[in-house]
Amino acid sequence: MRICFTSESKSMYYITNKLIFVWVQSIYFNMFMKRKAFFVLLFGIALMFTGCAEKKEPCKNESEVFGSMRLRVLDGMSNLPIAGAKVIVPETNTSYQTDAYGMTEIMTLPVLPDSEYDLLLPSNDGRITFIVTAEGYTPYLLLYARVLPDTTRPAPSILLFPDDGTLPVFTVIEAPASEWAAALVEKYTR
Repeated sequence: MRICFTSESKSMYYITNKLIFVWVQSIYFNMFMKRKAFFVLLFGIALMFTGCAEKKEPCKNESEVFGSMRLRVLDGMSNLPIAGAKVIVPETNTSYQTDAYGMTEIMTLPVLPDSEYDLLLPSNDGRITFIVTAEGYTPYLLLYARVLPDTTRPAPSILLFPDDGTLPVFTVIEAPASEWAAALVEKYTR
């Protein structure tokens, strides 16, 4: 996760650094006469390196591209919505709950490039992971879910099945867009 400084934290950071610089000067000239200043300097340096002297907050790089989507979580046996299912996005360290209709809120997601097939045929789509859990159901793992740049994707349906203790994690790998697959086949069969 990248970190950005707010204007408030920048000023605090620069003030802290300035104080440390002044302490270093005073200690350099008075090191043997003022041992306490040496410990104050060490404390200031410790604060600077542990991050306690500055306020940090996550930020978005303005050059990043985002897409959005919702997920629909359904019971795999009855096809009824599952309310209260938890949807985790590991890449962004976020989680969402489904509503009474089994829908998450609209999730804004980074378009994380997948360069695995760039030598064959590049794609602008991003890839992301979803972990879906609900009380009484087998966990579901959706790998390589497509995130479309600057687009709200229609909600894919996630089917959860009752957990009787015998089922492993249900794992699905989403296929690339059919247009991309057709273009790849065309490229190599012409």
